[in-house]
Amino acid sequence: MIKKYADLLLAALFAVFTGLFVPLSPSLLWGSIHWNLLGILFCLMVITAEIGKWGIPRALCLRFFSGKGTVRQMARFFIFACFFSSMVITNDIALIIFVPFSIATFLEIRERAPLIPLITLETIAANMGSMLTPIGNPQNLFIYDYYHLPLFTFLSITGPVVLISGFLIYMAGRLFPKRTVSSLPPMERPLPKKKSLLLLFLLLLSILHVLRLLPLSLVLAVVVPVMVILDRHVFLRVDYKLLLLFALLFMAVGNLGRMDMVSTWARDVLAGREFWISLLLSQFISNVPATVMLSPYTENAAPLLLGVDIGGLGTLIASMASLISFKAYTNIPSAGKKEYLAAFSLYNLTLLSVLILWYVMVYCARGFREALINS
Repeated sequence: MIKKYADLLLAALFAVFTGLFVPLSPSLLWGSIHWNLLGILFCLMVITAEIGKWGIPRALCLRFFSGKGTVRQMARFFIFACFFSSMVITNDIALIIFVPFSIATFLEIRERAPLIPLITLETIAANMGSMLTPIGNPQNLFIYDYYHLPLFTFLSITGPVVLISGFLIYMAGRLFPKRTVSSLPPMERPLPKKKSLLLLFLLLLSILHVLRLLPLSLVLAVVVPVMVILDRHVFLRVDYKLLLLFALLFMAVGNLGRMDMVSTWARDVLAGREFWISLLLSQFISNVPATVMLSPYTENAAPLLLGVDIGGLGTLIASMASLISFKAYTNIPSAGKKEYLAAFSLYNLTLLSVLILWYVMVYCARGFREALINS
């Protein structure tokens, strides 16, 4: 139990510890929580959980991939299903939906050998694809809201990395053989068209709020009653742990912000090093907590955004979404955990090295040129 909720326990201890050094103020604690972010995250979790339940992504897969194909084609299909869907339904949900589906499919067509590279690349694809949009993952949504970034500015920061990652992931598809396989197994039940359209409409409302075109109160007023009527049990599948983790981190960071000495020190340390510190910190505490902890101490949104998103590569906990794939793989009988971790580390560190090199060439070189001009 402690191991399962270790991140929550640490966040709670962090909030309590930081609270010892500032006057107790319930109103300031309440105000330090970004309720707007938690509200839209809640809506997205409810909607995407129901989308996964009715097999909408799977139905799209079956419609797109029909007849016979090769192992390579099928692997690329699942990998890029994670890549593109994560831009809208988040990296966590994309992996929850597609990884078990791909495992079941490859076992059914008796292609067990490609599973480790397949699941590893699906995980990388979901983490890097979700980087593109503000709703792709929690840290993106937080940064987009916290810094009030225009959508075009946000996309201009994340777009190049997503394009590079997508190209390299596509090239990695050459690892899979061209053996011909049978078609995907059919749906167990027909897709409910009316419910599907309703869920897509609710998702659109949430996206319009993220784009600052609709107030959260209106989105909640529509989403919650509709989901109660549609399937009230969906609220039990919401990741309340993540919402609580955010709230605790907000309170802890709020306490830190009230300590003048800590605030000044953190700003001095972060200045000009946002990318490197956020990337490194993500490797140990994952990119979502790293984002919440660092954002109050810098106005430089771009390097922080790149640091926490690229920092989702690397260790297994750098992005908590990676644990979803790992747990799905370990459920396979006689799963080779060491082999999976070795492949996961190799693929992640390879792409991480390429993207760090890209960052040095683009951003560091740009800063050097500006320094020369100003001098």
